[in-house]
Amino acid sequence: MNDPVFSRPWWRHLLFVLLSRILRTPRRGAATVPANVRRILVLIPTKRGDYLVATPLLAGLTKARPRAEIAVVVTKAGYDLATMDPHVDRVFLYHKLPKWVFSMWQIIRYKPDVVLMPKGHPATTESMILLLTRAPFRIGLSHPHHNGLLTHPIEHDWRNEHRTEAFVRLLAPFGLDPTRVHRRIHIGISPKAEAWADQELGPAPHGVPFIAVNLSAGNNPTREWTANSYRNLIRQLSEVMPEVRFLALSAPEERFLCDQLADMFDNVTTLETRSLIEASALIAKADLLITPDTGIVQTAAARDVPMVVLYNFHHEAYAQFGPQSVPHRAVIAKHGESVSSLDPADVVHEVMHLLTELKLS
Repeated sequence: MNDPVFSRPWWRHLLFVLLSRILRTPRRGAATVPANVRRILVLIPTKRGDYLVATPLLAGLTKARPRAEIAVVVTKAGYDLATMDPHVDRVFLYHKLPKWVFSMWQIIRYKPDVVLMPKGHPATTESMILLLTRAPFRIGLSHPHHNGLLTHPIEHDWRNEHRTEAFVRLLAPFGLDPTRVHRRIHIGISPKAEAWADQELGPAPHGVPFIAVNLSAGNNPTREWTANSYRNLIRQLSEVMPEVRFLALSAPEERFLCDQLADMFDNVTTLETRSLIEASALIAKADLLITPDTGIVQTAAARDVPMVVLYNFHHEAYAQFGPQSVPHRAVIAKHGESVSSLDPADVVHEVMHLLTELKLS
């Protein structure tokens, strides 16, 4: 079915109202979570980029309750990030069938004192876990279809505010002022991956611009730029900066595009990465990143790498997921158009302006 029953918000709303009555959802009580809570569980079974924008929340929790154990629920996509996160003490890997029962049993047995649900719309998986843990404190972003499951529904602006801003609002019940929480994204660092990147790339020549180019768009056709556009981008930048070097990166599906660029241009290098952590180590060596709007944006922000980001017609994506803590430029397609409509000359223009800004700062 193209529209399964469980994808319909009204059905999920009725389901969770029924379950909350059966499981006796705690009434809304104390405004502040007690200082002596032992276990805090954060539900983040989402994509890698979504995990990264939740990291300021995790860092805030360790500050708010330094003696509590911080655990997260993630899917396979975010598992490597969670296991290397310095603010996470325990990781639960959420499985779909047939291992679903086993993963749910592990989560329920954890018996957290507090569960946080950083999602602003009805979420079947997270809501089910929220209920089955029977935690006395259940904190989540407010929505009419799951407010009945929460002891602390938190008001937010899901459409117009950055995800990091929405997520740190969940720290208010811990006595922290969300407006005073540092919202810088972080990512775990692997010494092995860093050493590998140093060995593969070698020392950077002094004064030679080094630009990383990510060709992957997260399997979203509206975010994909054409191979010809990438070729024109590199050609035009090489004409105005003959000394520039490029590093072409991609997911396995686009490796052939990276190889084509490396074969075509003498100043393009490409390396195959086995994980986002390895890609992070390579990107950290660059002076600037050019990329479509994907999780790599958050990775680069975590490594303090300036960037030029290509956005499709979904203009809210820039407000919700755009890089905040680093200098950047956004090249945004017109309403109704995809990234493929963007002119390489416009991207070159933004790259040159950003490089000039970085030299002057």
